[in-house]
Amino acid sequence: MKFNCVSRTRPLSIGIVLCALAGLTGHAAAQPDSCLSFETALLLAAERAPEVAGAAARQDEAAADYREAESLRLPQVSTFGRTASGDSGLTGSQIENQVGVRLSQRLYDFGDSHYAMAAASRSIDQRAHELRTQQIDASSRLADAYLTHLEADAMINVIAERRDYFDRQRVAVEALLETGGATRADRAQIAAQLAEAEADALELSFMRERAGTRIREYTGYAPGALCDANAVADDLARALDGVTTVHDAVDLTLTQNPGIAAQAEAVRVLDAQRERARRSRMPVIEAVGIASYVYDDFSETWDARDRVGIDVSVPLYTGDALRARSDRAVARLEQEESGLRSLQRQLREQAEIVFRRSMSLQAQLVRREAVARSQFEYFDAVSGEFDYGLGTLPDLIDARLAYERAELDVIGARFSLLRQRLELLGLTARMPRPRSETERAHEVP
Repeated sequence: MKFNCVSRTRPLSIGIVLCALAGLTGHAAAQPDSCLSFETALLLAAERAPEVAGAAARQDEAAADYREAESLRLPQVSTFGRTASGDSGLTGSQIENQVGVRLSQRLYDFGDSHYAMAAASRSIDQRAHELRTQQIDASSRLADAYLTHLEADAMINVIAERRDYFDRQRVAVEALLETGGATRADRAQIAAQLAEAEADALELSFMRERAGTRIREYTGYAPGALCDANAVADDLARALDGVTTVHDAVDLTLTQNPGIAAQAEAVRVLDAQRERARRSRMPVIEAVGIASYVYDDFSETWDARDRVGIDVSVPLYTGDALRARSDRAVARLEQEESGLRSLQRQLREQAEIVFRRSMSLQAQLVRREAVARSQFEYFDAVSGEFDYGLGTLPDLIDARLAYERAELDVIGARFSLLRQRLELLGLTARMPRPRSETERAHEVP
């Protein structure tokens, strides 16, 4: 179906707005299959963002920390060399050289290695949630630019219709001016409306180009082939399927939001570190074996010397360092728990507000479309009266501008609704998730 974008007999909310929002204007009218879809753009932004790469590097760092903690339970092998000179008895002294290998295995440490591994494992989970948060943030920034580009396009088409309309009126007034059917004041008034339309179009063009720059930087694609707003609305509706009440929005935010999950894992990390610090006064028991060769300068020979035993180390006095370490761990844990509760409160409030705002905007959109239809009927009636010489030019201009403002309000309400749904999509972590390197490696070609 093709809409006539310049017909005066069709309301603008059905004509120009649908043309603009359905991608049927100019170069965007043709090939819907070649456009950069909303979902694809979100995935590209999440994959290409440098912040995401930084979060992935931090996750790799956490994995390295886990391997280091795991090594506490594994055998430790080291080599050593010693040389010493000293008394060998009551009357003599000697030089002793020794080269060997030391093998140790931790037998029991009263939970030190267990809690070290637990903290490192939780840290990996925390970094994974932070990575997901960065992906959502990058997708959200790109999505806002995507919607801004479409909104500016829609408004530019409305402004272009105003410009074309007043340009036709200018031609007619200039023709009437020669015969005395119009005045110079009429011509000046129409010229002022044309100039204002040009200024509005320039500002909207800048807004569109600014959004296009972000789209290009985030996706690597030129923004000239975006899909239409109807497709965006469908994508958002599918992604938010099942979020029908404010309780759904709040529950999904509290259970699925990666920011909350990351904060909760941070609490678990510090809880493990606190417990590890509390047990730092406990002994560490190791089995130790040493195999070495010793050079005796008296006999000038190398002899083998082996030793196997148990080492028990217990901190007796550290200048209150252990107590300070334990107190610091407790304080950090309390700070993170407070931050978690604060974040939960903030996002719970935000989810409820966003959901209720989207419901309000949905109702407003219906009423603003009704206002636009009424304004069109009024403008059409005034235009007919003006054609028959029953109306004045100022009345016609006021009716035309009121009609346009109503259509711009429709566009603004529609895109505000899409932005609220987009924000809810981010809060509930329903943004498209890029495939991980493991998933790509196992993908069947």
